[in-house]
This record gives sequence, C-alpha cells and structure tokens, in this order.
Amino acid sequence: MAAEAPPIEDSGPEPWHGYYCVGVMVLMFGALLKNVAGPDVLMLGALAMMLAADTVDLTEGLKGFSNKGLLTVACLFVVAAGISNTGALDYYMSRLLGTPKTVASAQIRLMVPIAIISAFLNNTPVVAIMIPILQKWSRKCNIAPAQLFIPLSFASILGGTCTLIGTSTNLVVEGMMRERYPEALPMGLFTLSLYGVPVALSGMAYILVASPFLLPGGKGSGGGDKSSGDSIEDSLAVGAVVAPGSPVVDKPVATLRGLNGLYLVSVQRGDMLLRAVTPEFLLEEGDVLHFTGLIESIGDVCAEHGLLPLTHEVEEQLMGAGGAVEGE
Repeated sequence: MAAEAPPIEDSGPEPWHGYYCVGVMVLMFGALLKNVAGPDVLMLGALAMMLAADTVDLTEGLKGFSNKGLLTVACLFVVAAGISNTGALDYYMSRLLGTPKTVASAQIRLMVPIAIISAFLNNTPVVAIMIPILQKWSRKCNIAPAQLFIPLSFASILGGTCTLIGTSTNLVVEGMMRERYPEALPMGLFTLSLYGVPVALSGMAYILVASPFLLPGGKGSGGGDKSSGDSIEDSLAVGAVVAPGSPVVDKPVATLRGLNGLYLVSVQRGDMLLRAVTPEFLLEEGDVLHFTGLIESIGDVCAEHGLLPLTHEVEEQLMGAGGAVEGE
C-alpha cells in the first residue's frame, strides 16, 4: 500500500511581502502628494500591484467593492453631483439665509440648514457650493467672512454625524459591523441621531459662544471693521481666465497641479456657472476659474499654467468679445 503524501502546509506570507507593501504604500502617498494622478487611479494602481505580487489575496483585495456602505456612498455622490450641477442648493440657500442683523444670527441661519443638508449629502460639494454664496452674503450683511467659513465647515461635519448616510465613515463601519456580528440588528437611518444630534447642537453652541473671540473679524480682533472684512474676503476669492494658447486648453482640470494654497471652487463658462467640477472636466479657452485661498499665489499659478488673472480690464475684454460674437 502506497504511503499517502503529507499535506502541504501553508508557510504563510513571504518575508519580503511586508517590505513590498510598505514600499507600494510609500509610493502611493508620494504620488498623492505630488498630484501625479487622481486618487482613484493611484489607489487602484497600488491595489493592482499588491494583487500582482500576491501579497494580498484576490478575494480580500476585491471584497471592498461589494461593500454595501461603499455602494451607498457612490449613489450619494451621484445625488450630490446632480444638486451641484442644477444649482438647486444655491437658489434655496440664497433665499433661506435672509438678512440677519448680528453675527450670531447669521451663524445660526447658516449652521442649522447646513447641518440638516449634510446629514443626507456628502460634505465636500455642500461646502464647495456655499463658499461663493457666503462671500456675497457677507458683503450684503457687512459681516467678516472669517466669521462664517469656519461655522460652515464644522456645521457640515457635525451634521454628518446625525444619520447613517451623513458620512461615508458611518456606512463603512456599519458594513464591517454586519460582517463581524451578523446576528446583530442592522443600524437604521436615524439610529445614530440619538448621539449625533446632541453632539451637533453642543458643537454649534460652542461655535456661537467662542467664534467672536477666536475667529478673525470678531470681538477679539476688533471685528465690525468693514475694511478688515473686505481684506479677509479678498484673500479668500480670486479669479483667472484660460488664455488663448494656454497649455491647459482642452485639458482636464486635474492638470492644474501645484496651486500653492489656491483651490478651485467653480468654473464660469459663458452664462453658465459650474460648481465642484470633476477632475475629468475639460477646460476651454475663455473659461473663468474661481479660486479660494491665498491671493498672493495667483501670479505663480497663472504663470505656470498659462492663465490670466481676472482684472477689470480682462473682464471688460471678455464682455466685449461676448458682445461681438452676439453681434455676428
């Protein structure tokens, strides 16, 4: 009788697997910092390199794509993109904010609806849409913009903790909980509200109390001075025009790398204002790019990417060119 062959024992991961994974992660983070490509491309590339080297099991590597939380987040991005492109949030928020008499009243009018919206939508497009609205609103109400931007950011974060779909983290953790404890009851949409709503309310109350003393333009910095508010706003909003022959013409927005403290908020194309454009959005000659951030960086950014700073003269030329086209 022939002897049975001994079973093959799994020797576990190879010693070099750990070094390989660390190297891939370092390369990926370096590429993210250099903005070599979009985050989705770089992360998928890193996953492919690990799968190719068999450092990650195929089943485990692709398991996340079947996560219900991840799919729900993807659907919410579609909803947020629709709201951003239609300008629905822009219209209703402009009417809802009104004309408050005090900074505290303005912050309450801002934070409450933003927290409610962020409980059901992704925070990033909500904040991106609201930045230009707040810049105009702060001028109208004679309030320092710095007294509104931090409340905007934190209200969106606090609102996201109130529901299961308010932030992608909640959905991912809920999916992991289902896998780890299949017998446990699934979380409902408002299960987290029992804890999230009190946290959101206490956070907004703290902002109302502390912002006059901690944020620029408040009591602690001689707030109420309109010239101070104007200078703060100037440092937060700046424009540039895609010049004829610019290297970014017919190129995606993702080619605008190294913006030195500037962040693209929206693109004006003719009479159409496009907010929170995707990295694949193609730029055209004459597009007006609206940035937020450090105004002193606009010169370097324009020189590097072939843009023209948006001045009164450039704006008049654009308007004249548009009128000539209409005359033809």
